[in-house]
Amino acid sequence: MNKFLRYSLSLVLAFVASVTFAQEVTFDFDNDYQTLFPELAGTSSSNSKDGDITKAMTCTTNGISVTVSAKTSGSNENRIWSSSPRLRMYSGTLTIQAPADKKIASIDINGKWNDNNNADVGTNNKGSWTGDANKVVYTIAGNTQIKSIKVTLAGTKIEYTDAASVKELLANNKEAKDYINLKLTNAKVLYVNSYKGTVNTYVREGDTAIEMRTLGIDMPVNSIISGTVKVNLAYDAGIPYLSASKETNGENLKITESNEAAEPVIATVKDILDGKYTNDLIKIKEFTFSKEEYTTGKFNYYANDGENKIMIYDKFSGIGGVSKLTEGEKYTLTGIFGVIFRDIPEVLPIKAVEKFEPTGITNITADEAAKNAPVYNLAGQKVTKAYKGVVIKNGKKMIQK
Repeated sequence: MNKFLRYSLSLVLAFVASVTFAQEVTFDFDNDYQTLFPELAGTSSSNSKDGDITKAMTCTTNGISVTVSAKTSGSNENRIWSSSPRLRMYSGTLTIQAPADKKIASIDINGKWNDNNNADVGTNNKGSWTGDANKVVYTIAGNTQIKSIKVTLAGTKIEYTDAASVKELLANNKEAKDYINLKLTNAKVLYVNSYKGTVNTYVREGDTAIEMRTLGIDMPVNSIISGTVKVNLAYDAGIPYLSASKETNGENLKITESNEAAEPVIATVKDILDGKYTNDLIKIKEFTFSKEEYTTGKFNYYANDGENKIMIYDKFSGIGGVSKLTEGEKYTLTGIFGVIFRDIPEVLPIKAVEKFEPTGITNITADEAAKNAPVYNLAGQKVTKAYKGVVIKNGKKMIQK
C-alpha cells in the first residue's frame, strides 16, 4: 500500500472513530423522540396511549445508548408524552451505557427529577451524575419527567465560550447553550428563594436580569457580584436561566454583602405581556384583580388592565396572599416576572400584594364615589352600563340588567 492510500485510510478511520465515539452526546427527547423511538406510534395523552413504552426500548447515538424499561409498578406506563417534558417515567429503570472501551464521566438530566431516584454507581445529585463507569442504571422511584439527557465520556476536553455580560449572553444566545464563562460587573442580587433543594437567585446587571438556579454559590439577597463564573444557559418556556456546569464555583467571584435593597422597575401589565423585564424585580402600581376556577376549589389568579391580563402565581410560599384578594378591587404588586405558563406570563410576588391607594385629592363624596364606581365583568375587564349579566362593583357581585 502506497503512502497516499495509507494516509487516506487513516483519515477515514479517524473520521469514523470520531463519529462513532463522540465524547459528548445529548438525547433530546422533547424534539427528537420520533427519531429516538421510531417503534412508537405517536405520543401519549389523556386520550391516547400511542407513546406508552410497554417493553424495554433503546436509542443509540454515536455509540452511547439510553434504555427505558417498561413500568415495574403502579398504574402509569412509562411513556413519551404529548407535551414537554416528553419522556415520563414512573417506575422501572433508565440505563445509560457507553461504548465497550469507554467510561462515562457525567450525566446531566434536564427536567423534573424525583429525589428518590437512585443510581447503581457513582454520585447522583438531582439528575446530575458524576463518576467513572461504562454503564449507569437508575432505579426510578416515582414521577420523573425528562426533556433531555447529556452524556459526557471520560477524557472530554470542554471548551468554554466567553460572555462579557448577561445582556451580551442573552442577545447572542436565544436557545440553550452549555459551557459559558460569564463575566458579571456589579450585578445586584434581587431576590433569593429556596424550595426542596432548588435555589432561585435573581440577579440584575445593568438593565438586564437573569435567574441563577442552584449554582451552589452563596449569594445573599442585596449583595453585589463581580467576576467570572462558569455556567450553562437554559430556557424554560422562553424564560432564560443559568444552571451549574461541570466547573461551576465561586472562586473567581467577588460577592459584597449589602443592606440596600434593589429598586423595582415600574412596569405595566402590557409590559409583561410584551416580554419586558424577564427575571427582573418589577412593580405594577395599579391593576384589577380577578380569578377563575379551573377545577373544583382551585383558582388561577390574574392582574388585569383593560384588555390586558397576566397571571399572579404565589410561588414563594404564598407570600403574596393572592388567594385572599377581592375580585374587582385594585391592587399594587411587587414581584419577579419569572414564569410563562401555557403562553401566559406570570409574576411571582415577593411581598404581600397591597391595596392600591390613588394619589391626589378628590372632592367626590363617598356616596358619589360608590355610585359612580367602575364596573367589571368576571374576567376583571371594565365594562359599561350597557353590559348585561354578572358584574363586580365596589368589590361586590351583582346582576346588571
